[in-house]
Amino acid sequence: MKRKRIAILLCIMFIVSCIVCGAKMKKMQFSISDEQRQSAENRNTEDVNDIEEKSEDESIQDEIAKVEVKSCEYENADWSSMGQQEMNQLTAQWYQLWDDELNSLCSRLSYELNAETKAKMLDEQRAWIKRKEENVKGSGAMAFGGSLQPQLENLTAKEMTRARAYILAGYLADVRNESFTIPSEVQESIDLADPSLNDVFEKFEGQWIFDEARGACVAIERTETCAYGVEGSNWTVWATGGDIISDLDVYGYTGNSIIFKTAYDGYIAFYELSFNLTNSINFAFGTSLDAMDDVIVCD
Repeated sequence: MKRKRIAILLCIMFIVSCIVCGAKMKKMQFSISDEQRQSAENRNTEDVNDIEEKSEDESIQDEIAKVEVKSCEYENADWSSMGQQEMNQLTAQWYQLWDDELNSLCSRLSYELNAETKAKMLDEQRAWIKRKEENVKGSGAMAFGGSLQPQLENLTAKEMTRARAYILAGYLADVRNESFTIPSEVQESIDLADPSLNDVFEKFEGQWIFDEARGACVAIERTETCAYGVEGSNWTVWATGGDIISDLDVYGYTGNSIIFKTAYDGYIAFYELSFNLTNSINFAFGTSLDAMDDVIVCD
């Protein structure tokens, strides 16, 4: 009788455990899900399948246009109704759409290009990947480690990957003797999405005054013409009575900001050049990305 009671008790405990575990699994599965996100996930799966199953008779122009249509679906999603976690996930899927297309184009180019042209394309691609990583890091740093960081990084990665996909699509169309054009509005967004570090430095180039009384300024100069030029660099940044840094210290950048990271006497220092709303510059300093306490505003 005692054994029977123990067996019944164990059965009851097992059933309760299953119910609790099932409830927890259900909660984990749907705590950040809703009808809109499920729809987005379904779209993402369809996007991947469509890219993998390209018709051999389809032109590159038509192919990229189809991806653009799917990209617009993400752009036109009801972003205002989403929480931050949902936006982070949806922007990741948006980036994945263009990354899948880029990988598909790269794969076909690697197969269809001759050896010499393929080597040049791969070198160009490696340089682009480095630029993308720096841009993504720079845009994410703007959130100072907050919940917005993934969204900023995903959107930057998406824009740069979209721009690169158009470039590679043009290459592949050329190899196949197909016509390929980039609409002017798309070309404009491409130019904005993929700036080189040199392009960004050129935006800041000059001497920006922050104290007229004593003629103090922040200067962004080409090293070859700078009195304080850092050896081995292309660009040097210096502030009156302050430190000297260069493009060798760049930690990350976006189209309108450059973040530097240096080490002094055993501690890490961060600097940030950025444009403010009045189109002047801010030159910030701190011991971490989220502690830019000293900010110089220049006109």
